[in-house]
Amino acid sequence: MRYDLHLHPSSSHQRIVRIVRADGRGPVLDVGCAHGTLGALLAEGRDGPRPVVDGIEPDPAWAEEARPFYRTVWAARVEDAPIPPGSYPLVVCADVLEHLPDPVATLRALRSAATADARFVISIPNVAHLSARLLLLAGRWPRMERGIFDRTHLHFWTRDTFDALLAEAGLRVVSRTTTPVPLEQIWPEGRLRPLLALAMALQGVALRLLPRLFAFQWIVVAEGSAPGAAPAP
Repeated sequence: MRYDLHLHPSSSHQRIVRIVRADGRGPVLDVGCAHGTLGALLAEGRDGPRPVVDGIEPDPAWAEEARPFYRTVWAARVEDAPIPPGSYPLVVCADVLEHLPDPVATLRALRSAATADARFVISIPNVAHLSARLLLLAGRWPRMERGIFDRTHLHFWTRDTFDALLAEAGLRVVSRTTTPVPLEQIWPEGRLRPLLALAMALQGVALRLLPRLFAFQWIVVAEGSAPGAAPAP
C-alpha cells in the first residue's frame, strides 16, 4: 500500500522536513524511505546545497522508485544493509518502528551506523489519541489500511511507553512535537472545503491544551543518552 504525501504544514512529512533542514547536517539516513517521499521533499523548493540523503527500503520496487531522490538506496532490512559504521549525523525513522518485529534491536543497529553525536528524528502514531480511546471504550479494535490502527502495525505506543522504548535502545528525547489528524486527506471538495482551516485550527488549540489526548502522532528528536538522563517534557 502506498502512503500519500501530506501537504499540510502541521503534517509529519512537512514537520520532519523542517527539522532535517534546520539541523543542517548530513548525510542523512532515511530508514524505510518507501518510494522516496522525504528525499523528494528535501530536493524541492530550495536554492543552494541540498542535504545528501541515503535510504533503506526493504521493498525492492519501492527502493527502485526512490533511487532518483537519494545518493544510495539499500533494498534491504536495516540489519542486512551494508551501512558504513559511524557515518550519519542525522537518522530519520518516519512512521517505521511500529512496523518492525524488534524496534529496539533496529535502533541499536542504527546507532552503530550513526556518528557519536547523531540525532534521530522519529515519528510514531499515538494509540492514546481520543479516537482510539473511544473505539476501545466501545469494544472495537479495527484493522484499517492506514492511521493508528493500520493493519500492518506490530506495535502500539503512548508517549510514555515510547519514551521507555527509546531509553531501552540507549536514546533520550531532547525535543518533541505533535501532529493533528490529517483531515485534508478525507475532507470533501467544494463548499465545505473552507471549513478545513477552521477544523485544523481547532485541532491546534486542542493539541496545545491536551497533547496526550489529541496528538495523532508524536515526533521526537532523540540522541544517545547519558546515565541518569531524563526524557524531555
